[in-house]
Amino acid sequence: MIRIAFITLFQFLFIAEAISQIDNNYLKVGEVAPIIKGIDQFNSEINSNKILQDKKILLLFYRGNWCPYCKKHLASLQENLEKFIKKGVYVIVVTPEKVEKIKETTSKFKSKFSIVHDFNNKIMNDYKVAFKVTKENVPKYFEFTLKRVREYNEKENNVLPVPATYLIDRNHKISYVHYNSDYKKRADFNEVLNKIE
Repeated sequence: MIRIAFITLFQFLFIAEAISQIDNNYLKVGEVAPIIKGIDQFNSEINSNKILQDKKILLLFYRGNWCPYCKKHLASLQENLEKFIKKGVYVIVVTPEKVEKIKETTSKFKSKFSIVHDFNNKIMNDYKVAFKVTKENVPKYFEFTLKRVREYNEKENNVLPVPATYLIDRNHKISYVHYNSDYKKRADFNEVLNKIE
């Protein structure tokens, strides 16, 4: 009986730990934003320290262009891009999607914003949005999601981001966060635009 109780407790703690990497400990408003470095699809060097010298940054994470909710969100972002630019905001989108898939995404949406391949998941880990694709973390559509991740990500990288959105002010502090473990729920760009002074 004690053995069964111990096993049950262990299973509960394991599941809680697995889920916690999605639900807890994400960056909040007022925190200093980790530096973002990479090369975008236009072969431009991205360095958030340089960008923040004269612009704010809108940072988005997306799972891949296999995800219909990501596609809808990126299309909406492109529609609102000029509004962000006029408010002095530079848009950076980060994804574990490999470079050739990013180019497909850019072509599909005629994206003018920077999309950065997150090499070794560094940016996702720095922003605490990364999670492994497991049955515990992706209880619905696990096999489908894992298949897509293996197709779109670099080999053996079974990591996705929570599709979070951050607004980073020129003082390097986060002034807006949308973080929801439900991948269907995304930031409303009108709400973000209203936050920008």
